[in-house]
Amino acid sequence: MNLRVLFKSIKFAFRAKRRVFTFIIIYAFLIVMVSRGLADPGEWLLWVFAAFVLATLYAVLISQSRAKDIAILKCVSWTNADILLVLIGEVVLVSLTAFLIVFQVSVELLGLVAYFQPAFDVGLLTALQGLLAVPAGDLFITLFVIVILQLPGLFLAQRRAMLIAPMRALREE
Repeated sequence: MNLRVLFKSIKFAFRAKRRVFTFIIIYAFLIVMVSRGLADPGEWLLWVFAAFVLATLYAVLISQSRAKDIAILKCVSWTNADILLVLIGEVVLVSLTAFLIVFQVSVELLGLVAYFQPAFDVGLLTALQGLLAVPAGDLFITLFVIVILQLPGLFLAQRRAMLIAPMRALREE
């Protein structure tokens, strides 16, 4: 694995700030909802399917929006494996950032409730904790599930990226 290309792809992802930040927020809510769904035996399949659809949609969206960039990279002799690392870099950035945000919010809410509970009635904080906080074990299982569910979308995105002709970079659009 070419770590240099992977790190460049993470830097490259920040060029599309609006899309990346939007999907970080979407993935954060997805992590919370999937972890809730995995805890409920009746609804876990629905949330796993929703995570699969969203992960596949995001990977395809990356390959579509990066078509000209991928064509330029192919012109300068990047291989298809390097192109896959570009796609993986953005997905890893979004997934891990969303995971860290949910983890941080969960820890902060747990700390606030524990700190203020002896002195005050913390109904609002307890309600927020019940809504947004995710237990650590469920959080790591959810991250693993979402990463596994992104693999088909990444391979579909790579397949689409392989079909992009390098000459597309030289065309005026």
